Amino acid sequence: MQKILALFSHLVPRISYLALLVLLAIPALAGEVPFGKGTLSVRQVARNAVRIQYWEQKTTSELPNWLYVKQDEVSNRDMSVDIDAARQTLCIKNKQSIPVFTATLHQMQGREATLAFQSPPDERLYGLGQFQDGYNNVRGLSRRLTQVNTQISIPMLLSSKGYGVLWNNYGLVEFNPCDRQVRMTLLDEAGLSEVVNVTTTEGGRQEVRQRNIYEATIDLAEDGDYSLLLDVGQKMARRHNLSIDGQTVLEMQNLWLPPTASVIIPLKAGHHVLRAELSKGDSPILYYNKVENQTVLRSPVATAVDYTVFVGSPDEIIAAYRELTGKAPLMPRWALGYIHCRERFHSSEEILQTANRFRSEQLPVDVIVQDWQYWGKYGWNSMRFDEDFYPDPKALTDSLHAMDMRLMVSVWSKIDKNSEVGRQMTADNYYIPGTDWIDFFNTDAAAAYWQNFSTRLVPLGIDAWWQDATEPENDDLVGRRVNNGQWSGEEVRNVYPLLVNKTVYEGLMSEKAEANSSLFTLHLIVP
Repeated sequence: MQKILALFSHLVPRISYLALLVLLAIPALAGEVPFGKGTLSVRQVARNAVRIQYWEQKTTSELPNWLYVKQDEVSNRDMSVDIDAARQTLCIKNKQSIPVFTATLHQMQGREATLAFQSPPDERLYGLGQFQDGYNNVRGLSRRLTQVNTQISIPMLLSSKGYGVLWNNYGLVEFNPCDRQVRMTLLDEAGLSEVVNVTTTEGGRQEVRQRNIYEATIDLAEDGDYSLLLDVGQKMARRHNLSIDGQTVLEMQNLWLPPTASVIIPLKAGHHVLRAELSKGDSPILYYNKVENQTVLRSPVATAVDYTVFVGSPDEIIAAYRELTGKAPLMPRWALGYIHCRERFHSSEEILQTANRFRSEQLPVDVIVQDWQYWGKYGWNSMRFDEDFYPDPKALTDSLHAMDMRLMVSVWSKIDKNSEVGRQMTADNYYIPGTDWIDFFNTDAAAAYWQNFSTRLVPLGIDAWWQDATEPENDDLVGRRVNNGQWSGEEVRNVYPLLVNKTVYEGLMSEKAEANSSLFTLHLIVP
């Protein structure tokens, strides 16, 4: 009997421990569970998609839902979610019960939200938008997701392992942020001086640019692949350049470059000399990290770690993404042809001469683009053609249509405050304070913008709208307040382009419905 009691007393702690593990490894169908220092919420939003949120102090965001067109929970599912509160991990399995996604960190530090998930060496990750670093597979790469001229940031990833992740934050996003950094020192040594052609509001001109030489050193503890992110320290860059121990690892030059550039390179343990030849006025910092078997998403301004995981084949993932965020209409066939764009035409006559030459020489072209400055004496983006150079814009579009050609026009969300439209906007307080950008976060301002667009430009028969500089240009939301001071620019830093295009698209759709006619075929472009 004593042996039986001893055996029982020995088993009780183990049985209790096993029971505790069962309680901690919770198959999550929906709802909220305690998790680490906070609470984890799991909601099934599509058969193959779950939205996951982690917070430590639950707050209700004052920001509208600009992203999801469908948020209702569903009961049918092709996936499962297992939460291990003891290890603070979350594992998602596909309909074959195979694990495809494992989150290892949900963290809130003040308003900074961080998510980390496993990323094995053989994984390939695609997405994040349009960048100039040349990487299709972004696994391990460090990127700073902001909207900048020539760069489009979309915090969506598609994995070769059968899942996708959409990071739900409207602000800046750090993808695989680097923990280490070094500020590069300006040397007395002069760099190359060069003459470049630049575009100004007065026209083209030449400009002399002086390069500076910067240097720094780093010491690495171990061999490995390292992700490097060079930040030139200005709102825009003219050149990205970096060499390590005399070997060039970054080289890009353009009139318009984002302030950051990224690269992954193998490095040996030890001392390394960094050298960069950059534009005058740059203040470069190099951020670096050894590539690990994880992917990290971080937002400096957030109320929760908030993301949606999709499971399945690439087609199934994109289908669910479209179901939740809205279906993009099919582009017209002519938008897939050759679009002829140059640094602005100067008159209707110049456009028609070019169009006639394309046709006479039997060169294929579907669209001709009128870039900026067509507004001439009326002021920046006054939504009016200067008749000195464009005497009859409707006749221009009719002539192009007769040649089976379309016209695309650049329209800005920045408006000269001295123009007729600008004076209206100023009187109604529709600008983002301290800027010439219309505050599209204010629905009344957006409606006023569309009203002017609708009455001044739409009747001209223009076929496609290039919503230009919708970043807004030069990251101009930083340090601003929007919607009559309700939100900080940092909270909504990456969503301004969406609201500009949403305003114009919904306005055009509304006009089409009212007219009960076929929609003017449109191509809304985010730069």
